[in-house]
Amino acid sequence: MIKQKHVGSLTAILGLWLLVVGQVLALSPEEKAAAIIQASPVVQKIKQNFKPEYGKLSFFVNGLTGELGDLPSERRERQNDHLVPSIEGRNEHFGGSARYLALPCFLDQHGKAVNVVSEKNTTIPPEFLSAIVDARYVHLRRSMFINDKMDLSQFYQLERLSISAVDNVRHIILPQSGCLNKLLISGEEIRLISNLEKQVNLDVLISYVVNSSSFNGINKIKSLKFLSIDLSSLNIDVGSLRNLEKLRLKSPGYKNIATVHNLDKLRELSIDGMKDSIFKGLALPKNLEKISIYDVKKGSLPKISNLPKLTDLSFLHIEDNILKNMANLPNLKELFGSDVDLPTLDGIDKLPSLVKVNLTNNGTVDISSVVSLPNLEGLFVRENDLDDISVIAEMPWLKAVDVSFNRLMTLPKLKPGNNLRRIDFSDNPIEAISPEVLASYSSVRKRAYNTPFYQSLTHEQRRAF
Repeated sequence: MIKQKHVGSLTAILGLWLLVVGQVLALSPEEKAAAIIQASPVVQKIKQNFKPEYGKLSFFVNGLTGELGDLPSERRERQNDHLVPSIEGRNEHFGGSARYLALPCFLDQHGKAVNVVSEKNTTIPPEFLSAIVDARYVHLRRSMFINDKMDLSQFYQLERLSISAVDNVRHIILPQSGCLNKLLISGEEIRLISNLEKQVNLDVLISYVVNSSSFNGINKIKSLKFLSIDLSSLNIDVGSLRNLEKLRLKSPGYKNIATVHNLDKLRELSIDGMKDSIFKGLALPKNLEKISIYDVKKGSLPKISNLPKLTDLSFLHIEDNILKNMANLPNLKELFGSDVDLPTLDGIDKLPSLVKVNLTNNGTVDISSVVSLPNLEGLFVRENDLDDISVIAEMPWLKAVDVSFNRLMTLPKLKPGNNLRRIDFSDNPIEAISPEVLASYSSVRKRAYNTPFYQSLTHEQRRAF
């Protein structure tokens, strides 16, 4: 009887022999892939410790039965989407699709792991990770890890790692090699992350981990260009990360961002949670192009001024009047604000380059100040308390208007030569519109759902409307 320890070697030899013979016998791609999979020590080691109840194992071979999907675009990476390329094979697609209860492994033609994806309802034993140390991409999501310590220290060429909602994991040991380029970590149970300071080539770090002091080592990673992190209780000075281009912060302390103005390369900044008046004196980087600020207590909003490159500005849940905190923004094109203190739009005239204004659910009663915006094309002021929008008749350059969910009783008559292309005045108490006024909107695409006026129209009139 052949001893068990020799079975793997014999299988490997058989697989290699099949590959050689395959060149002569013209084996199909599927047959060649089967030989590689059979010969692969990686596959053998995985199968030795993988129970049927853990999930469905799938193996694909590059160029034979599977292809490596495109690397996720910068936009997808920056939008907290996939960092790891998908695995495509036999009309199946893995890598965040969550359509299959599967654990697919993508191998090169030498039988080594390249890309491994664990999707929902799979269980991962520690031996599985030790078998795939050759992998360059690993994506573990909505799975169960058997131990509370996930040891990835021996992965010597891992470039992209995504760990999201993997149950039972409290301690993650990152690779010692320091080859990681992109890292996403999310999990309520995670408390310790080792070897973070060794990731000297890290370009992207996205973390949803709260209350883990392990992230204090971020200050040593000078290669970072994109950082998204919850700063609750962390002792991090983001101003020391001089290569940052995009920064998203949740619950920062003032000490975390006091020197953020030093980030000359920073183009995008998002801050969620400023609840102390000390933030009012915060100075911002001069080269910012996009700012998003959320959840700010009254008296805590910093001055948004003297930013010559700023084009996009967003606010959500702000207790201060945002327009009173803005000045000298010569290139601001888009302004978004929702759930902010904004009874009128007084002060918006200081932003003459605005092309799009979206101010929703702010208790606004007067928008007459927008008449001073010569470049405005889109005015979106739904869910406010407006009863007068006559100002739009004085702005023939407007192209799109949304005034739905307000208190309008009528519409203004548009003047000849206007450029308005669409208007939405749904969910307003408008009972009637005179034929003369309605005629001025003849070339405008209109929406008037849930208004007494629209409900009074016949079927044919609605079709013509």
